[in-house]
Amino acid sequence: MLKNLFKYIKLPVTTISMVVGMTTVAQGAYLKLWDNGPSSNRVDMVFLGDGYTAADINTTYNCHVYSILNRMFFGNENPYPRYKNFFNVHRLDIISQERGADIPPKGIFRNTALDASYYFDGVTERLLYINEANAYQALVNNLPDLSLAEVRLLTVNDVKYGGSGGYFAVYAGGNSYASELALHELGHSFNGLADEYYYSNSGIYNGAEPAAINITKSPTGEKWSHWLGYVQPGIGVIGNYEGAGYYEKGLFRPSLNSKMRSLGQPFDAVSREKIILDIYNLVDPLDSWLDNTVSLYNPDRLWVNAIDPSVININWYVNGVLVPGAENQWFNLLDYGFGSGIYQVTAKAFDSTDWVRSNRNLLEQSITWNVTVLVPEIEPRNPQVSVPEPRTLLGLLCMSIFALVSCSGKRRKLS
Repeated sequence: MLKNLFKYIKLPVTTISMVVGMTTVAQGAYLKLWDNGPSSNRVDMVFLGDGYTAADINTTYNCHVYSILNRMFFGNENPYPRYKNFFNVHRLDIISQERGADIPPKGIFRNTALDASYYFDGVTERLLYINEANAYQALVNNLPDLSLAEVRLLTVNDVKYGGSGGYFAVYAGGNSYASELALHELGHSFNGLADEYYYSNSGIYNGAEPAAINITKSPTGEKWSHWLGYVQPGIGVIGNYEGAGYYEKGLFRPSLNSKMRSLGQPFDAVSREKIILDIYNLVDPLDSWLDNTVSLYNPDRLWVNAIDPSVININWYVNGVLVPGAENQWFNLLDYGFGSGIYQVTAKAFDSTDWVRSNRNLLEQSITWNVTVLVPEIEPRNPQVSVPEPRTLLGLLCMSIFALVSCSGKRRKLS
């Protein structure tokens, strides 16, 4: 299914070994899985793996990667399906000597490239993370450009439930909840979203106002006031619900339940909006357009190239006035009745989604051209025949002769 929708590119395979401290990290291929356009105007997502042996790379690892992509972009995990063409996807094949992750309290230690481990903080069983320095160095050594790693997903070849969201969104790729774990952790690492769940008997939060957009100290919910009262399908009413950020009291969340609180739930309106805004912080609505750095004289047409015409709408303006019906990616002044003159023409590209209510300027882009149009006067091709008024006998005679000539299509002589 994916190969029918995206260009699959396999880049040359290079095998490298690098040393970080005392740890040797075996690395394999760099693959570009989806090429949806220039990286300068796409969100670049990169997958890394830990605990995958050489035999696993094109089997288990590949399956774990595409399982996430299918769920994320071809399921109902809004807003991602709408914006699938805004992403390029890359894969690093990092080879480990053994499968799985460490479980220190049980004395289980696996020889993996990135040292994936449960109990990463020494206390929390499901807290699964990796040696971040090693993982970062893998990016540096393998990617053509680090800007290709704006979204970083790291799958661990283990079935035990666990994950975490730091610089990398780490999750157990073999677990039955892997896709949900990945999306939840991505909410942390890509979007800076906070956990909305709390622990019983956790007390009252007395700290500063959290930076995350989806939790607050305010009992009024002013952080997401533009969504208050919104009834979201699958979520319910956006309001102010106490209990968030691990605290039972003193912190509030926008919805009764959502993906940042429980797996299997949608992202609520506040988190969904943040994801979209973060995408547009990296991507503009337009990939390219006709050069507008110089004034144009009698151009055949003006044009823009939208990142995804199914998402981006185009309106055209002439001298600041909207041209009704002009909604294509190209525009010709003559087609809309404009004659000779000097015009300022603007193409406004915008995403009309109602999933964003704040900072909508991020979803818009305008391109303006200064255009001079000169329409030459056209000489009539067929000369007009002067017909005398039939007011005199001579006029009637002339009319009769003209009628004869016109009916026959040939010149006639008078005898």
